[in-house]
Amino acid sequence: MANKFRLEFEDGTTQTVKAVIKPPKDIVQFVAGTTDPVNTSGLKHQANKDYWIGADNLWKKVKDLKPQFLDLHVQEEFFSWSGDNNTDERTKGAERLLDVLLRVYSNWKNKEVHLHLIGHSHGGNVINQFTDIIAKSGDFPKFWKIKSITYLSTPFFQEQHQLNLDKLHADCKIINVHNDYDITQRFVADFTLHNLEHLIGNFIEKDRLDGAIEAIKAIDMEPFDNLTDFSINNHTEGPALWTAMRDILVQAEILMDVVQKNVAFMGDRTIVSPEKQEFLSIINDIHAYIIGRITVFNAGLTDRDGGYGRSEFLEDLDLATVMPEINRIINITTDESDSFLLNFLDNVFTDEGNGLLSKIDDTSRSPEKQVNGKFPIEDFDITDLDIYDERGKKANFERFATGVEDAMIRNDKNSLKEILMRMISQFINPDDLAGIINGIDWAEYIITGDLDTQLKEARRNLGVYLELIEEYNEDLITADDLANDDLEIKPGSIPYLAMTSHGLSHTDLFDDSKHKVKDALMSAFSSGSNPGYNG
Repeated sequence: MANKFRLEFEDGTTQTVKAVIKPPKDIVQFVAGTTDPVNTSGLKHQANKDYWIGADNLWKKVKDLKPQFLDLHVQEEFFSWSGDNNTDERTKGAERLLDVLLRVYSNWKNKEVHLHLIGHSHGGNVINQFTDIIAKSGDFPKFWKIKSITYLSTPFFQEQHQLNLDKLHADCKIINVHNDYDITQRFVADFTLHNLEHLIGNFIEKDRLDGAIEAIKAIDMEPFDNLTDFSINNHTEGPALWTAMRDILVQAEILMDVVQKNVAFMGDRTIVSPEKQEFLSIINDIHAYIIGRITVFNAGLTDRDGGYGRSEFLEDLDLATVMPEINRIINITTDESDSFLLNFLDNVFTDEGNGLLSKIDDTSRSPEKQVNGKFPIEDFDITDLDIYDERGKKANFERFATGVEDAMIRNDKNSLKEILMRMISQFINPDDLAGIINGIDWAEYIITGDLDTQLKEARRNLGVYLELIEEYNEDLITADDLANDDLEIKPGSIPYLAMTSHGLSHTDLFDDSKHKVKDALMSAFSSGSNPGYNG
């Protein structure tokens, strides 16, 4: 319907004209997040179209809104960026976003356009960087404004990727969706990493590694029961035991060979830290030991000179040679601060010039600091929609999460080691480690000499680790879920909390009575309702 306007000209004459005022065009643009938070895969442009597509998901439901509005456009050719968890790649992603919008909508540069940006995870930080770029770019169209930003599980930095408000519409809507169980948003994203692809290339011979692990699982362990007997039959039991041990060693050699090749990059640096030098030396020594033991057990598969028995088995295994190397790896005196393994991992992350860690920037679950009170924030907590919330483990989880967060806030020389130990402790059942220690106790009854000394040292080291694990392990996974083999990723496990809980926010356009994300987004559209829509 045309509107009437009365125009007055410079000579004083007037004229009534009819004109149609066209509402702004609404453009919805999705920006995917970091799909590989620790940058291990080396795959580029993972933050791409597969990120959003599903049978009944967020992207589809937003696209289904198009008929309800007069001029709503949902980006069909999905914008993509590398998805790498580092500052430079997020900045490049923001630059690419501007380029895509200018090219796809080049015919609308002189029209009023309202952008609605939806970003998951670090996609929200790409959006923030985009707002800074367009505020300083002469290429950004004069009549374009950002009318809404929907943040889905975005970790908001204190220093990096700050929101620039210059190109936000006066009525811009800020929507924030988050999940308490999302450890990626809560603390994993605090660590900005160099791309591991740059440091070590794609993981070498992963198929061999996986094959060796599966082969070890398939080995029949029944022959080892004979070690508890007073005598071992030379014709059947002995050869079976030696064969089983040989098979384990063969697969262990494959594992060590793959590990050696994948940590070799540490020794290729101009400056190699003492921690890395010692670790590489230990790995080389253990690998050489395994190769030597394969030769020995191969020679004793049949008609072993001297026959078969428990003492003969221990003689051929020669644990006294390798136990000092194992004790070097697991060496710990009192706590995380003097753990060889944790100090090594700390050095891998923080070694100046060669470390994996680029920056630590404490993140927040809310964009309050970014918005600075200039725009209202519609906040949606979807914690209760996470299936893990039904497990009755909220208190356990909060002890774990706040323990990590407190160590991060403390930010002293031992903080990263404590964080690593707290994370590792969620993978280890204290009862299993206690069982290994009990096994060492049993072995000491039949072992003497240097090996006995080394076993005592191993028991002491493992005892210190057990105390830490008993302190830090929060029993995050229910017994039923642990027993459920159909659950590939167990609710409450670190992978679940880092990926599944983190990804929940981009799986749906939530529209229940408590989580009205759909209503919040729709109310930001400016192109007007379609009077002919009958849906």
